[in-house]
Amino acid sequence: MSAAIKRNRRLTLIGEGEVDLMGRPVGYRLKQSQRTRGIRLEIRSETGLTVVVPGRYTQRQVLDILRQKSRWILKHLPAHEPVQLPLFTPEPGQGDKLYFMGRPIEINISIIKSATSSAVLDGHKLLVTTGARDGAIPQILEKWYRQQAAMLFRQKAGSFQQSMGLHYNTIFIRGQRTRWGSCSPAGNLTLNWKLLMAPEEIIDYVVIHELAHLRHMNHSKKFWDMVEQYCPNWRRYRKWLVTHEDELKARASFKL
Repeated sequence: MSAAIKRNRRLTLIGEGEVDLMGRPVGYRLKQSQRTRGIRLEIRSETGLTVVVPGRYTQRQVLDILRQKSRWILKHLPAHEPVQLPLFTPEPGQGDKLYFMGRPIEINISIIKSATSSAVLDGHKLLVTTGARDGAIPQILEKWYRQQAAMLFRQKAGSFQQSMGLHYNTIFIRGQRTRWGSCSPAGNLTLNWKLLMAPEEIIDYVVIHELAHLRHMNHSKKFWDMVEQYCPNWRRYRKWLVTHEDELKARASFKL
């Protein structure tokens, strides 16, 4: 059985909204859980207010509980507005923002009849060319991210394996729903292309994590000691992944 970094399957990010609480506009994320029976509220310094709803709920129920708990919410919200990763409209279009290694890049679309679809990063702009008017952009974007991930992840794995005194066999680029990466007993690494939207230090942590499994196919103390040797802040980066996993998933779907 392969060792892997898995993502939380309990909650699903399904939307976002804003509500006026005692004259203050408050944004919130909406997550759904099949395990909860009622609506509950969560506030974290990193992500702000999250509303967790059961499988069946109404928007009125959400707004009612937010207003009922307005004093508690306003008391516990972080002093500074948390940085949140934006969700997309049904299909990203001209001027919309994507993320590449944690930094924002802007989509610039050119529709040229009979043109071959392509995407090229030029500074902070992703220049997308297509001959199709509808429905082509998500496929072009995912193809571009997968290509970039293949190049970057192989480059990083090659560099880290030398410093760690290890050797992997090959890397597979996947779009798994529940894993950021894995390492097989045969020495093959599998990495999720969606990581390319995360900051570079998060990518480095996942690559180091999977390479360490080449020596320790478990999560023993020796394994974590090795990870810490090459990634001293791994605890912070693992927490970042847990906190932002749903936002990364929403970004990389290119549609709600």
